[in-house]
Amino acid sequence: MTYLDCSVTGCVYNKEHCCCKGDIHVEGSKAEQSSQTCCGSFKERGSSSSSNTVGTKSKEIDVTCEACNCEFNKDKKCSAEHIGIAGGNACTCGETECASFCNCC
Repeated sequence: MTYLDCSVTGCVYNKEHCCCKGDIHVEGSKAEQSSQTCCGSFKERGSSSSSNTVGTKSKEIDVTCEACNCEFNKDKKCSAEHIGIAGGNACTCGETECASFCNCC
């Protein structure tokens, strides 16, 4: 499992910079830099659930990853001990990114 810090406060799964989903999926199969990745598990909080979080918060999480050019991608699983998902008050998954993406090429 990977230790995750998530700054995407606009996501329904974010509680105190932890993810309450249990697992996430990083998209960006052709990414060459972090801005070309995104958290495919992002779900906008919206106004009706502004203070409600779905799930139980955890810093350890399972991360599947499509970013083949990232040095931490091992058979579509993230092998990094610690990653960050950035995006602040994102409204779409495209406004998020894996801040720990490291191009191995």
